[in-house]
Formats: sequence, structure tokens, C-alpha cells
Amino acid sequence: MLFALAALAVYLISCRIWPFTACTKCEGAGRFRSPNGRAWRYCTRCNGKGARLRTGRRILNHLTGTRR
Repeated sequence: MLFALAALAVYLISCRIWPFTACTKCEGAGRFRSPNGRAWRYCTRCNGKGARLRTGRRILNHLTGTRR
């Protein structure tokens, strides 16, 4: 039980320091080739940024009342 709480605390601290992670759909590139292979398309999941907010950071934002 104590180990689980310590692991959770370390995870939440890491979410505080590094709030973003690479998008899983575009693998952090923010874009990928269109199906025909001629043009680039922006990723719809991350809106072309290549990063998304981590789940732990979403929880911290909810608990602290931070809205963006």
C-alpha cells in the first residue's frame, strides 16, 4: 500500500514537471502522409502539435481548478 502511494506521488510529480507526452496517433510528428502519399495531413488528435496532455496532468488540472 505504501509503495503504491509512493509510486502515485512520483507519477504526479513527473506529470507536474513534464505535462506533455508524444501523440500516439502521429508518434509525436504532428503530421503524417495522406493516404495517396503526395501531401502531408495534420494529425486530428493533437491538432498538428505532436504532443498531448498526460492523463495525470489532466487529473492535477481538475483537482487544482486549472482550465485552459
